[in-house]
Amino acid sequence: MDSARTPPTWIELDLKAAARNCAEIIRDTGTALMAVVKGDAYGHGAVQVGQAALAGGASWLGVARFGEARVLREAGIRAPILVLGMATAEEVDEAIAADVTLTLHSLPALELFAARARAAGKVLAVHLKVDTGLGRLGVFAEEAVPFAREAALAGLHLDGMFSHLAAAEQTHPLNDLQLRRFRLAVQAMEQAALRPRWVHLANSAAAFHLPEARHDLVRCANVVLGIRIRIDQPLDPKYRPVLAWKARLASCRVLPPGWGVGYGQTYVTTREELVGVVPVGYGDGLRRVPGNQVLIGGARCPVLGRLCLDQLMVRLPRPFPEGEEVVIIGAQGGEALGFHDLAALYGTTQVDIATHLHPRVPRFLNPNME
Repeated sequence: MDSARTPPTWIELDLKAAARNCAEIIRDTGTALMAVVKGDAYGHGAVQVGQAALAGGASWLGVARFGEARVLREAGIRAPILVLGMATAEEVDEAIAADVTLTLHSLPALELFAARARAAGKVLAVHLKVDTGLGRLGVFAEEAVPFAREAALAGLHLDGMFSHLAAAEQTHPLNDLQLRRFRLAVQAMEQAALRPRWVHLANSAAAFHLPEARHDLVRCANVVLGIRIRIDQPLDPKYRPVLAWKARLASCRVLPPGWGVGYGQTYVTTREELVGVVPVGYGDGLRRVPGNQVLIGGARCPVLGRLCLDQLMVRLPRPFPEGEEVVIIGAQGGEALGFHDLAALYGTTQVDIATHLHPRVPRFLNPNME
């Protein structure tokens, strides 16, 4: 990135880390990988992360909606793509033309898929979704064989079957129940000589903590991006974060005692304080709650007063020149702030934070990041 053209705040993306993370996932799990890039790869950029994942050895890409698959195909990505959610009639036609695999989750979906495939004179590949306890899309385990037979009679190509765990991030009795239900469904398909090529159940958490859930394919998003599976459990250091969020210090000055800082004067100095201004606010993706921190000079510095839409004020440990690098997410010196820190502070998930980083914060590919 050209330092002369650096904006006030920006995001750096390390695609080498994404590719390397994928290679490590495949090595650690001994299983083929579907890199899930839904939600614009959790705000990291679906096309670029998808390309990096494939370079790192991923066999599949996974998305939530067909519109996301369309973007990948238009970018020239020809690898297998699974749409994990529903598809409208018009999207089914596009999926058939673009060779995108759809999720078969209900009888109406089966009828729609079969009718559109017949009209196009082509074969549509599908993965059968089995609801083992999450309560979202899917057929019940005992319906898997009848649905598979109906799909074959209708001319659909059953290329896979899958389910989704509801509590894989923790020790929970539902995990054993869902594993057992899915295993029975797979066994029934095998006995009926209907088992498809790709059987998959494990998300990032299950891929690493429930080996019996791996089957033919693991579906990972968090670990591909170097985001923790659980906010209180670090990943192995070989898994590196893909994203860093930085800014430039806009101001550094001493405020006198009794000086209010920010809207509502929720913070007032009790002595002379060195206060910096950083051009980042809740309009960029931070939340307006107490306790935010940033890194300056390799140290954690507390945000003072109420977060503004476009700026924040921070207590500085020593004077810094205007333009000094500030880290909102990432590492600096011996300190680091991650999505897990913000998720713990805000009482939400890391994915919630990542997918709400505002598009007005420019993204740059940093080929030098490791």
